[in-house]
Amino acid sequence: MQRGNYGLFAFALLLATATAADEGGEVFEPGDHCVAYRTTKEMWFGREVEVVGRSCEVSAKLVAVDAGSQVVVSVPIKSLRSGNMLRNGSVADLLGVKLQPDLRFTSDPIDADALRDDLARGSFVLPGTLSLGEKPYPVDFPLEIVEHGGKRVVKGRLETTFEAFSVEVPTVMGGFIAKPRDALELIVHLDVAQVDGLGDWAVAAGLE
Repeated sequence: MQRGNYGLFAFALLLATATAADEGGEVFEPGDHCVAYRTTKEMWFGREVEVVGRSCEVSAKLVAVDAGSQVVVSVPIKSLRSGNMLRNGSVADLLGVKLQPDLRFTSDPIDADALRDDLARGSFVLPGTLSLGEKPYPVDFPLEIVEHGGKRVVKGRLETTFEAFSVEVPTVMGGFIAKPRDALELIVHLDVAQVDGLGDWAVAAGLE
């Protein structure tokens, strides 16, 4: 093996083994106001490694539109942290940070009466649009509201794929060191009290 190729191989190996620290554990603490992505990759010898990137720099608000009210959640792409600086930069590029610095979810207009029935069941689906790289992608986000330490928290997990968002995750050393899976999980854990305007709207709509 030539010296240059050996150096590249060693660098790729170091990068790949550094992901092992991401495996296991809970994504959020009970009081967090955060979002995350979770996926897996196949390492050499068939080992599966979980990769989680989180951000708690979340802006969430309720805005009025002609058709009613919408929830808008925005997260700076560069605030997503996975425990690996090189991977963080790669993920930011893959998500189109140069075209659009924030990931942004905008819900469809919310029907208060329909939401009231959903809340009575304890869970609901919030349709909307996830925007990244200046491209909109429709999503249906399953959510529930739970109590954590005296706080009301909106929790949800959307099982999707990188392909659904036109994201192609590269392999490491042609897949010999690491090969990503297409499956992608988007996770939210939002403190209701930190969603601007939501409390007043809920009271006015008789949802409290």
